[in-house]
Amino acid sequence: MNEATTKLGPCQVRSKTEQPCLRRAEVDILGVAFCEPCAREQEAYFAVGELTQEKHGLRNKALAEALGRMRRERNGGREDIAA
Repeated sequence: MNEATTKLGPCQVRSKTEQPCLRRAEVDILGVAFCEPCAREQEAYFAVGELTQEKHGLRNKALAEALGRMRRERNGGREDIAA
């Protein structure tokens, strides 16, 4: 785990509920710490939103960039072709 990842702490998804995500955050998207599975879930959620709206928001771009960085880090700098 790199230094940036350890500073993120726990995933913040459902953090103030009775069923928080207990995984370690791996990416920060607009100030919110996500583990990889929750970030992918958000990616899918925003992708659906893009299909229903014509405008692409800043959040979608930030999410895509953050997930791209995660994939590159996991693959040692190589692009993830199977994504």
